[in-house]
Amino acid sequence: MNREHPLVVQVLVEGADSSALGGGDVTGYEVVEPRAESLVESLRAFGYATETAVADLVDNSITAKATTVDVRLHWAGNESWIAIVDDGLGMDGERLREAMRPGTTSPSTPRTASDLGRFGLGLKTASFSQCRRLVVMSATTPSSLAARTWDLDHVVRVGSWQLLTKLTSEDRALWDELHGDQPGTVVLWRQLDRLVVSPDPQNEQAESHFYTIADRVATHLGMIFHRYVTGPGKITIRVNGRNIAPWDPFLESHETTQVVTDESLLYRGELISVKSFVLPHVSRLTSQEHISTGGRRGWASQQGFYVYRNRRLIVSGSWLGLGFRREELTSLARIRLDLPNHMDSDWQIDVRKSVARAPGALVPELRRIAEVVRLRSANVYRHRGKVLQRASQGDVVQAWLQVVRGTRIAYRVNRQHPLVAALLTTAGDGEVEAMVRLLEETVPVPLIILNHADGPGRQAAPFEETAPDTVRSVLTDVVRAMRRAGTSGKEVVGRLLTMEPFSDFPDLVREVCTRELGQEMA
Repeated sequence: MNREHPLVVQVLVEGADSSALGGGDVTGYEVVEPRAESLVESLRAFGYATETAVADLVDNSITAKATTVDVRLHWAGNESWIAIVDDGLGMDGERLREAMRPGTTSPSTPRTASDLGRFGLGLKTASFSQCRRLVVMSATTPSSLAARTWDLDHVVRVGSWQLLTKLTSEDRALWDELHGDQPGTVVLWRQLDRLVVSPDPQNEQAESHFYTIADRVATHLGMIFHRYVTGPGKITIRVNGRNIAPWDPFLESHETTQVVTDESLLYRGELISVKSFVLPHVSRLTSQEHISTGGRRGWASQQGFYVYRNRRLIVSGSWLGLGFRREELTSLARIRLDLPNHMDSDWQIDVRKSVARAPGALVPELRRIAEVVRLRSANVYRHRGKVLQRASQGDVVQAWLQVVRGTRIAYRVNRQHPLVAALLTTAGDGEVEAMVRLLEETVPVPLIILNHADGPGRQAAPFEETAPDTVRSVLTDVVRAMRRAGTSGKEVVGRLLTMEPFSDFPDLVREVCTRELGQEMA
């Protein structure tokens, strides 16, 4: 065939063009490699906080079957470093080289059930976000040690993805100090340009700032891996030598926590476990329980779904875009959702493992579960209100009453309260009534609402942390005032036992009445 014939030439050229656009075998192309010096800086901008970056590396340690993970933060000004040390399986030189490759494994590649990775980027992007020099040292046997280093300044300088293979004497000394001759891995961050605010190791303010990062890391790891550090097969995770405290967002061990639903949803032939809880009302919690369960963001922000992937927390306290708002009445509603790791794509889990979105097919079922647990949470709050309402009808005498005036709500002192009635009876000049009206008209409702929103568990209970002698003294004055108003001894006892807040102190009521009334109690 004459390939120089004009028609033949035209056909061959058109065929080559269509091939280049995907229409058959490719006969012409260009390789456009990313510029190393540009891309390496872009890889630093994935939005990791230090604690989320460390959590990504702990994922790798758990995947490597580590039983102990030590996170070390060492302050030395510009020479400060952070290390994640584990006793896992370790890596030889070839596996370490692949682990250091950006994009080690495709997200679509099947993984073992225990693998907490996905994109093959976590080690690199998490580390680059915090440091300019990443050193990984690993051993599979006591006598072996492999090491590789990404030095971003070197990559920028040479304009090439040159992974350094030579281990410095300082890094080798750190391996010996942190790990010794046992199998495992040390991930070392040096040149912490985004964490070290002063190059001077004697700068106390900079040092203090650096070590506050350790506290954040410990708190975050306690939240993310709380199911790994408790229960059967648990692992140990330490930050600067101290075991992290697991944070259970569901308060499962509390006697008044309610399990609302416990079911499995079928999705693509597999079951997804969903368990919903209503936490105890704040009045049923100790101060420490309330603070710890509220987490760093506070109670109102912790309501919603908690999405786990292989028991590792991915999303905490989110309604997953299902159209629900965070409200005070629903702040006790929390839902645990367990995913297998091969559903990452369906749930749109991002590189940082901090975002998830529910597949459309599951939205109706998730909404149903959310509506049930939100309603139950609201009922817990309303139940407390109903108790007060019943109390005003005779069970317990309230000092304050709610009064509705058209569309307005006001609060009035209960003039049928025995102590108030006694004072109004014995005071004939109207000053007590004027004082009561002044109190009613100046109730600081906006301030109370603001303080409750900031911390619903901060409001003190009646006579909380008050010495018994002080309560005893107040009770004595009340008993004497009621007797001056002509209330019989027996009636005084009965009224005090149903009078807020003395109804919470029955033993003190009987003690004071016995002393003040004696035979009149009979």
